[in-house]
Order: sequence, then structure tokens, then C-alpha cells
Amino acid sequence: MRGLFDEPEMAGGRPVLMPAQTDLLDRGRVPYGQGAKRVVWQAPCGMGKTVVAAAQTERALAMGKTVLHIVHRRRLVDQMLGTLERFGIRAAPIMEGRQAWDAPVKCASRDTIAAMLKDGVRPPTGDLLIWDECHVAAAAVQNWYLQNTPGAYWTGYTATPVRPDGASLNPPYEALVCSAPTSAMIAAGRLCRVKVYNPDDIGKRRKKGERVKPVGDPVAHWLKYAADLPTVVFAANIADSLAIAGRYRAAGVSAEHLDAHTPDAERDAIYERSRNGVTRVLCNVGVMVEGVDLPWLVCCQILRGCNSLVLWIQANGRVMRTFPGKAHGITLDHAGAAHEFGLPDTDYTWELGDEAANVRRNKPPKDGQPVTCAACGAVFARKPACPECGKVLSRAQRRSLVGDDNGDGILTRYTGDQAGHLQAEKLERLWKKYLYIGRAKGWEMRQVAGAFNKEAKVPPWEAGLDVPLPFGKAEWATPVVEWIQREAS
Repeated sequence: MRGLFDEPEMAGGRPVLMPAQTDLLDRGRVPYGQGAKRVVWQAPCGMGKTVVAAAQTERALAMGKTVLHIVHRRRLVDQMLGTLERFGIRAAPIMEGRQAWDAPVKCASRDTIAAMLKDGVRPPTGDLLIWDECHVAAAAVQNWYLQNTPGAYWTGYTATPVRPDGASLNPPYEALVCSAPTSAMIAAGRLCRVKVYNPDDIGKRRKKGERVKPVGDPVAHWLKYAADLPTVVFAANIADSLAIAGRYRAAGVSAEHLDAHTPDAERDAIYERSRNGVTRVLCNVGVMVEGVDLPWLVCCQILRGCNSLVLWIQANGRVMRTFPGKAHGITLDHAGAAHEFGLPDTDYTWELGDEAANVRRNKPPKDGQPVTCAACGAVFARKPACPECGKVLSRAQRRSLVGDDNGDGILTRYTGDQAGHLQAEKLERLWKKYLYIGRAKGWEMRQVAGAFNKEAKVPPWEAGLDVPLPFGKAEWATPVVEWIQREAS
């Protein structure tokens, strides 16, 4: 039985949709049957919205309808044309300098259509308008289609159905349909989890509702948490981005800057240098928030004010796609946004309202608010101790997670599932402790097991540890150094 997010199979070069994609395609049609003409189809990054849009186009063609795809940027026209071609659909590109032929399916960028309107040229139309990244659609373009093609149906695709300025997508959209959540995609291995780090002080200030400027040394934080990993930096303006890139280069780290004025050819060359490892850090202003698929990126560095839920989710989405050798993403949250909007790999629920309404809807509950580890800077939630370094939270912080404990110990007066969770956390920290003591002392794995058993009163193979363990007498005789190297490879 195929899972929700099993990789698409191919049938003679044609994609076969994943069950989650088919589910969105089927449920997305329902509001139209109930009278809506313009519907937002929301799905997390990595879900394959382009493939769903192509399948939707195929269904529309079978009904004798014409379709116009309006993509976010000119460079995405070819991507959409290629996906449509895999479905056997030859679409006409509407782009300056490109031949366009008469076809029931056309594809244009929002900038091309905006330029046509400015020059007094009538843009292409369709019975169905499919908007890529509909939350950033140009108002002038939307208004023209509303006024001049009132009978057209719209489908807007996005991961974050709120405008960048915080306004609602209603109007013009009348209904919202959401795909399966981020957690399902992580469980299926299509997205990866994200580790977040930030200065503790800025997190406390964000919790109080302050609007803060980014803090911390960007290069020092990167060298501490993400050294040599492919990184995208989100800066506030061009001057800041250029300055940050310069600081990285001064520290001996290859870094480049790009913004809206960077030509497409140069932008593609920069991305290729990032993919090949020639450039480690990409500093950008506004051009890598959405519509960019660079799955090899591991680290996202927020070096600008991040007071928008949309910006927070979209920026983190750049490092959540899986890639060979990539265990997880890393976010260096210099703005403390995680403390207001929650951890990026949790599930967000959406309504067709403004940003304030969606922030309230997704506000972390009191027992799920992120905290920053004072020892290592890791940001986490719903755990009594840091999952990175094992430092136990203060009594006051632990009490906020599970209520009054009236004691000093990490397990005092915790019961049921909470006690079981805390005990598992404690045992895994204990195992890690003796594993690294064993490495320092030149032990074999059997000696680590003996030390663990002595303190935990249970052998490691009976402790329910969620870690790899040796199997058989021969493996337990493995030197600890060799075992750690083997598991890391």
C-alpha cells in the first residue's frame, strides 16, 4: 500500500500522482461545486504543487476548458512548461523574445503580464486561471482579470495563504482547501526537521511582544552551529546583505549576494556555485523567500526583522527539503521569531483570514512555547531538557510544561505519559554520557553498557533507547571510537 507521500511512479514518462496529491486534487474541486469561483489550494513546500497543477490542467482540458498558468517569476515558466509536457500537454509560453503559438494552455509570469498591461497590450486569458504563489500575486494583474474575465475560475497555490503585508486573500478568493500537514511529509521522508538556535535574551523579549532587531554576530554563530554548510541568509536590505557577505568573505568563507536586480543568468550561476560547493553562503534580499527550489541548502540564517508568520514559514521552507546526506535543516534565528510563531517543522493550520487571525490560530499553547537552552542556544518545546546538550530546564520552566511538581528532581511527581517521556529522555542522556566517557577512556561498547546498567539499574537493550545498539557479543566488543564513527557514516 502506498503512503501519502510515496514518490510518484512513472507510466511511460508520465507522473503518477501520490495519494496526497490526488486527495488535494479531488477535495479542491468541492468548493467549485458549492458555488465558489476562486479557491486557494494550500500545501506545504515539497508537496509537489506543480505536478498537482499540471494534473488539474489535464482535467480541465478533458472538459473542453482553456487554462492560463500565471507563475511567480519568468524563470519558472520553463519549469511549468516542462511539467505540463510530462503530462502530454504542449503549452504556449507568453514571454518576450519567445515564440508563442495558439494553444488551449498558456503560461506567463506575473511580471510579463504586468508589463503587457503597462504597455496597453491585452494579456492572455483562460476559463481557468492557475496562480502560482498566489499570496504574492500582483494586485494590478489580479484586478484586471477580475474586471475583464469575471466568468473565469481561479485556483491559487501557496504554502502560506496570507499576503506578505498581512492582509487576507479574501477577496478575491472565496474558499480555502488544505493538503496533508508538514508532520506527515516529515514522517514520509519528503521534508526534514529543523534545528533552531538563537540568543536566549531575544527569545524572552519576543515572548513579551517586543519588536526586535536581529542580534548576535552572524559569522560567529554560523561557525558555531553550521560551519561549512550551504546557507541562505535573509537580510533586510541590499546594503545589509552586501555587508554580511563581505563579513563572511573577510572570515575566509565564500559568500555571494543577490537581489531583485541580479540578472536571471547570474542568479542561476550563483545557485550552481552554491550547489557545487564553490559558494557556501548566499545573502539575499527578497528573492529567495518563495519560488526557489535549492534542496541542498542546509542552513537558514534570519538576519532581518521577522515579524511575519508568512516570512518565517517561507524562509524555513528553503532548508526543509530532503537531499542526499542531509539529516536536518538548521535555522539561526537571530530575530527570535520561533518564540512568537513556533518551531518551523510543526504543523500550521490555516483559515482564509488575515495574518493576525492565523497567528492567533497557530499560537503555541502555554505548555508548548519554545524555550532557548541557556547552555547551547538550541530552541525546543515540550521537553524538560535540551535535546541537543541534555541541560535540564529550571524548576519554573519544567513546571510550565506539566504543572506544579513540588520537587527538585527531573522526574519528581510526574505521572503517566509525561513521566514515561521524561524517563526516556533521562535514559538517552545517560547513554550518551557514558558513550562519550567511553570514547575518551578508550573503552569497548560492553564497558559502556556496564556503566549504564550500574547507574540506570537496567541494561541498555532493555531500556527502550531510541539509539542504535550493538547486536551480539562480537559487536559489544567494538571499541567505542569505532562504533561512533560507524554510526556517523
